[in-house]
Amino acid sequence: MPIPRDTVMLKPDSRKVLIAMAAAEMEPKEVAAQSGVPVNIVYTIRRGFYAKPKYLGAVARVLNVSVVDLVEEVVR
Repeated sequence: MPIPRDTVMLKPDSRKVLIAMAAAEMEPKEVAAQSGVPVNIVYTIRRGFYAKPKYLGAVARVLNVSVVDLVEEVVR
């Protein structure tokens, strides 16, 4: 039986990601190296495009912030 694809995506807030990277004094390549996330995914997250939760979690861990601190606010 094939493994189901992860179709749940989160939308990062590019401004929040940039602020977290500035606070951690890290470049995208450093974040990628320390988190194990491909550098192109780090750039995708930095631009605010949808990303898998596991990638956002890894980036948030390296930046010492919560995932909630990196995603857009959901208006209900």
